[in-house]
Amino acid sequence: MAEQSTSSNVNITDAVLNQSPVIKDAENVTINYTQPPSTSSSDEDEWNSMIKLMKLCIKYFEKEGTLRLQGVSAKEKIPEVHPAIHEINYYEKDTVPVDERYDPEGPNELFKNKIKREVCFQDLLDEKDKFISIVASAGSGKTVFSLRLAKAFSLLQRLCIHLKFMDANYKQPLTLRQLLLENMFPGHSEEFYTACFSWMQKNDDKIVLILDGLDQAQYSLEKISPKINYNACVPVKDLVFNLCRKHFFPNSLLIITSRPHAVLYLPEPARPQVTYALGDLSLEDTKKLFLAFADEDLWRKINATSSQMLSMCRNPLMLQMIISTNTDPSEDIGDASTPTRLFATVMKNLTYSHNFQFPETMDELARKLQVLAFAATKHGKVVLTDKELRDEGVDPTTIHDIVVQLHCHRRPINSRLLEGNTKFFFCHQTFQEHLTASYVVYGMPVEEFQDFVETSLFQKHWTVVRRFVCGLLFDLESKAVSGDLQMKKKILKKHLIQQLQIILEKYMDRIEKQRIHLVGDDEEPTDEPTDKLFDLYACVGEGKDSSIATKAAEHFPTTLLLPMPMTLNLVPGFCFIMKHATKQLDILNLRYCFLDANSFHEIASVIKEMKPGQIGRMEILGNNLQPSNIDDVIGLLRVVRDQLGMYGCFVGDDGWRRDANQDEINKIQSTLNKIETRLKVYVDLDTMLRSQK
Repeated sequence: MAEQSTSSNVNITDAVLNQSPVIKDAENVTINYTQPPSTSSSDEDEWNSMIKLMKLCIKYFEKEGTLRLQGVSAKEKIPEVHPAIHEINYYEKDTVPVDERYDPEGPNELFKNKIKREVCFQDLLDEKDKFISIVASAGSGKTVFSLRLAKAFSLLQRLCIHLKFMDANYKQPLTLRQLLLENMFPGHSEEFYTACFSWMQKNDDKIVLILDGLDQAQYSLEKISPKINYNACVPVKDLVFNLCRKHFFPNSLLIITSRPHAVLYLPEPARPQVTYALGDLSLEDTKKLFLAFADEDLWRKINATSSQMLSMCRNPLMLQMIISTNTDPSEDIGDASTPTRLFATVMKNLTYSHNFQFPETMDELARKLQVLAFAATKHGKVVLTDKELRDEGVDPTTIHDIVVQLHCHRRPINSRLLEGNTKFFFCHQTFQEHLTASYVVYGMPVEEFQDFVETSLFQKHWTVVRRFVCGLLFDLESKAVSGDLQMKKKILKKHLIQQLQIILEKYMDRIEKQRIHLVGDDEEPTDEPTDKLFDLYACVGEGKDSSIATKAAEHFPTTLLLPMPMTLNLVPGFCFIMKHATKQLDILNLRYCFLDANSFHEIASVIKEMKPGQIGRMEILGNNLQPSNIDDVIGLLRVVRDQLGMYGCFVGDDGWRRDANQDEINKIQSTLNKIETRLKVYVDLDTMLRSQK
């Protein structure tokens, strides 16, 4: 971040700073060195200036809060969409990775055991506490969310000032008035700033201060700063610390947004009273946002060919990349229908960036980033330091400016590949995982690769990396790759099939124990084979290699209970394997998998192509089906042989689960009457349908 200055900084001199006392007990000392006092203002001047300031703030919110996607222009008004919001027990032990360590489960899993309650946007506007933090992963929309929050507070007649940490990394000391007013809204008179600041001090209960992106501050707040007065001219970190301590504007509402790790480093006296975690967009909001930038044809195409991409779209950054890579693509960017192909496409399109400043080629830069990413993932961290980058031959001043700019028709968003100054984060953890996998595939010697696969790759730590490795290696065309890659593909295939054999044995042992009641249906064993089995299916699906899927299908269990819940990213791999399954299935249990309409349609489409009677019993109760899914249910009737349980599988208009209605029951009965089958369909607890032939 370049050093920023304004005309208001001319009064700051070294002489003023030299008046600072030596601080021995920073907690109890008030620093009184100040700039010359300003002339006082009348109540009327203060009121008029405050009204003018509120208008400036609202104009800023509307300008900065406008969502723009890279490479595509909006074709309609951008809808207001909001991520899920949960109040969490943030400062309990092991809430988040304190040391910024790598977690393969991803940011949305960090708080699952710490949630106190789910809240809505309005709850934040009614907040009674004086200091709150909002934490979320990169690319989840923290800044847009905070700007909309700021605008909403302004409509409630509260003065709301929104300041981005990345725009306030000033190296020179300054006063609180300069930080919040003069540097934010330059070019106004001394009288205006004086009147506004005076009103703020007298009416701090009407103020909301939003400091956005603490993780992008180029200074540390880990040490306790001295207490200072309103006119003190000090480093920015001391101003921020005193805001957190409520030494300034004690009755105001202070909101800080950040990636999770940064807020943990605040000393206890300066910690927020309440912390909220932002999650993903709902599928409904995801579709609204998607359709504001792309046609419904693209939504349907992605849904039909790679529904796991819709799951990724729930993160706004991923939505941006997916739309960009599918809209007016560059020549020869390939098919971005899997996460592996998507990230390969994004990396390739960095080559076309107008802001590309790295002195070497993109391939050379990618190789260096792969080495860095692998080392970070191996050692369990998600940050890179200045020294690590330079040791690998990467100048942070050039890499910091790389943006993913894909065929921009309007003003682009600068989505930086790396953030920060002395610490660097990949713009999304999945970038680190994809680059790590790329190193394993393209940079690791064959002998080292074999050892890595045998000893490490199938451990939980490498879960996401493993999927990318499978995607990169299994998705290769044999005629177009080197001998080393062919050898790696052969090694990976061998060990993947071995893992499937091992996990299948554990899985069937668990099923047998459940059958004889040694393990309860709701009991979670320490080693859960169901999750591992479906993760391996996801690895096979990522590669889209039919020969591997056919071999994997040989290890398809005859009794199959899907994970609860069945996440979107697991559905494609499961379907890919099931397409190649030829054995009879005694039981296929989709009970309480919480499948949405799209996921169920994808699974049902595969089942409809199976042999008549290939499935003995099937359960689909406890899912989130829509009326349109009745055709999918009807398609199952020829394949399921003995019993289909489906009560409570639909979601009504009120959001509650419901049984099939009379029209749906009639359609099922009509289809049963046209086929010869012994199938019994349980549509609710009291109604059973069967063929009348």
